Amino acid sequence: MGKVMTESRDGKIDLVPVPIADVKTEVIEGELLLYDPRQTKAIYLNASAAVIWSLCDGRRQVREIIRLIKEGYPDAKTTLTEDVLATLDQLYESGVLVVKQDA
Repeated sequence: MGKVMTESRDGKIDLVPVPIADVKTEVIEGELLLYDPRQTKAIYLNASAAVIWSLCDGRRQVREIIRLIKEGYPDAKTTLTEDVLATLDQLYESGVLVVKQDA
């Protein structure tokens, strides 16, 4: 299926994150709730993390996700790349994202 994101910062931008199959999503008071029934665990995402999650479609590389966010939020802080990578790392560690394996 996939693997956890363990590459260096430079290597991470070429990876393609993909949500695990059974994750359920629900919007609650402006935040996105992810629920993984296999782990019986819920993860709350703020608005920024929810945008990142929505761009993880199994087709886009991390570099494209970062580019799209920079285009959508041109006044974003200069640590945007690091913030996106940190959010993705948290999603990988939570078990709701994996790295797409080459076919």
